[in-house]
Amino acid sequence: MAKLVKEDVIAGLKEMNMVEIMDLVKAIEEEFGVKAAAAVAAPAAGAAAAAEGPSEVTVTLKNVGATKVPVIKAVQAVTGLGLMDAKKLVDQAPVAIKEHVSPAEGEEIAKRTFNPRLGIVGGISIVGVSGIIMPFSEEGFINSIRKCMEVAKATGFDRVVINSGAKSESFIRNYYPDLPPQLFVEYGNFIGETIKLAHEVGIHTVCLGIMLGKAVKLAEGHLDTHSKKVVMNKPFIAEMAREAGCSASTIEQIQQITLARELWKIIPPETINAFCKVVISHCKKHCDPLLPNGHLIVLLIDENGKVYSVD
Repeated sequence: MAKLVKEDVIAGLKEMNMVEIMDLVKAIEEEFGVKAAAAVAAPAAGAAAAAEGPSEVTVTLKNVGATKVPVIKAVQAVTGLGLMDAKKLVDQAPVAIKEHVSPAEGEEIAKRTFNPRLGIVGGISIVGVSGIIMPFSEEGFINSIRKCMEVAKATGFDRVVINSGAKSESFIRNYYPDLPPQLFVEYGNFIGETIKLAHEVGIHTVCLGIMLGKAVKLAEGHLDTHSKKVVMNKPFIAEMAREAGCSASTIEQIQQITLARELWKIIPPETINAFCKVVISHCKKHCDPLLPNGHLIVLLIDENGKVYSVD
């Protein structure tokens, strides 16, 4: 076997996500009996300050990569900005997104990231030692979902609640107020892969929280709902409306929509339950085969957080 050089190791690390790197560090510590520590330059005040580590850091977004949405969400978690403001900041990369972050503030930031779900207490693991946020690749994001599934399984519960992001999760947390945070797993756009991973780790019940924009894509059979791969199909939505018994005038209005959320205003209250039932049934038709030994519950969420379900 050829000897690995430094460049080979660095190239391998570039293919790993943050969770995998953390696992690697732990394995190295166990194998060689050492303890990893960040290298810190000694300040003018003397060696004692160096031993304690930096009193504050600047969080820098170095680059965005191919998958922007997880990066925007990470910036939201670090800065507390709204979605649009976080997106504007991400678009300026490379850019400093938060300066003078103290260890105490870092612990508060960590609570808004994946840390609590991974059993990590304290630390700014999302930025690492260098203070640089590295974006998830699709493979990296799916691997992080796998880790979250394994943590959820380890809690001893027989279910997991999957959702697309912060907004849907906040609504679903209200729906399941007694469930621990480790059971809530974000799928982004990878609905199919997330359900498959739940099956692989042996989770019986998957509760799929989904907003209407992704639901109408999933109902048509698109297990990856990214806008670069699939767009809203208005004729298909109109067909589901017919199936639900909507009037001709409602179906005509559907042809004019630009966003799926407009359906909540277009479809009359007397038929909205029937329409939601149709959407959910189509979603389950495509997702149930991915969980052959379990039970899938689809929770369709409106813009105000009301949950529709057939279970």
